[in-house]
Amino acid sequence: MNKNKTASNKNMKRIILVALIGAALLLSFLMPYAVFDRDKVILEKGQQYKAMDLIKRSNGEVIPEAEYIDTSEVGFFDFTYTLKQFFYTRETVLHYEVVDTTPPDLKIIADPIHLKADQSYTMEDVLNNVTYDEGTIEFETDLDADFPGTYSIKVTAKDDYGNKSEKTYGLVVDDTEAPFLFVSGEFIRIRKGSTFNIYDYIAYGDNADRDPILEIDGKVDTDRIGEYPLKASLTDKAGNVTEWDITVKVVNKFPQNDDEEEGEEPIEFKDFVKEYKKEGRRFGIDVSEWQGQIDYETLKKAGCEFVMMRIGFSRNGVLYLDDSFKENLAGAKSVGMPIGVYYYSNDKSEEEVKSVLRQIIAELGDTHLELPIVFDWENFTYFNDYGISFKDLDHLYNIFEEEARKQGYDTMLYGSKYYLENIWRRTDERKIWLAHYTDWSSYEGDYVMWQTCAWGRVDGVDADVDLDIWFTE
Repeated sequence: MNKNKTASNKNMKRIILVALIGAALLLSFLMPYAVFDRDKVILEKGQQYKAMDLIKRSNGEVIPEAEYIDTSEVGFFDFTYTLKQFFYTRETVLHYEVVDTTPPDLKIIADPIHLKADQSYTMEDVLNNVTYDEGTIEFETDLDADFPGTYSIKVTAKDDYGNKSEKTYGLVVDDTEAPFLFVSGEFIRIRKGSTFNIYDYIAYGDNADRDPILEIDGKVDTDRIGEYPLKASLTDKAGNVTEWDITVKVVNKFPQNDDEEEGEEPIEFKDFVKEYKKEGRRFGIDVSEWQGQIDYETLKKAGCEFVMMRIGFSRNGVLYLDDSFKENLAGAKSVGMPIGVYYYSNDKSEEEVKSVLRQIIAELGDTHLELPIVFDWENFTYFNDYGISFKDLDHLYNIFEEEARKQGYDTMLYGSKYYLENIWRRTDERKIWLAHYTDWSSYEGDYVMWQTCAWGRVDGVDADVDLDIWFTE
């Protein structure tokens, strides 16, 4: 082999390689190019971006298709640049994504706002108190317009891309309701020389104020016989006032009343059923230890179709079991009679209600109730001693209902016509056991059970009983 020829070929290859590299370097120098500032270009919707700001470096003239990149819509897009260098011209494309990560611009107009009692608060009201630039509006509130107080309105604005803004403002339900008198003490008679305490003779409460201020104008001299006129006033924190007159008589001794008090004429159960019988009604009684021993076989044969029985009463969070409850429960179950239970509540706090309900459920065990557990709070004569408002009392029932339903029990509120109309709120949302002793009730609200009287007579029970109608439809 010719060594000189071989060496010549190698040299030629080197020359060609060097020439190619040189040509490539020259071409790269002459060919226009541009490098973008980011490998993955993500832009915010609605923001302005100058097209040239996205060029990190280039070797020639860069001409964008527009001064600004279009970010009016969300999605993936292309933007074209024209590149020039010497006599070379070419195009390069920027692939970019437009996203929306900006939450709606939500603003509150007034904080707080005021609402009259019993008024609802709708989406229209919310929209009148906010501004926002996009998306939809939702709101949450703990508002209970039946009671005055300060509540919160949480407003959320959401756009189509999951961005949201949240604002909260206050809503004040103005208190225009004066304190309520249960017992006015209008005519008081006390013995000469005794101690006079007005709180022994009156009872009151307020829809929102736990401790309205009582003022008495006038004095009573218990050492002198006579009549003493007093002017009383109750003022709540909102400045609402209830005023009334009281006359206190100081006497040597109380007059004797030799007349026997006449009781109501007993109503026989069979007559009760005959008078009110109609489709969709069932007839029963409610009982406690005061009825003594009950013969449930005889009671059922007499036509009694259900029994509401007292499970006990509460005080300071403790359930005191009715002495006849276990016997009544066993007796009614033995004859297949539908039952419900009620307890006389003296509860004054959420913790007490929960505690008593736990004890009731433990006492019931696996007993199936065909009728509800009933909340019977009626100690209004001493309401001002409890240090609660009507709003607090209403909340106690809400807690009772919520906790009982968590355990699978239905609930019902017991109340007389007077207190259902004047104290309890939202009775249309609750099952009501109405106590109204009359031929037919004028109570205008809905009720599922009606206690018609307390002087019923029925075979199987030796004492008077309360007579009840259960409206099954």
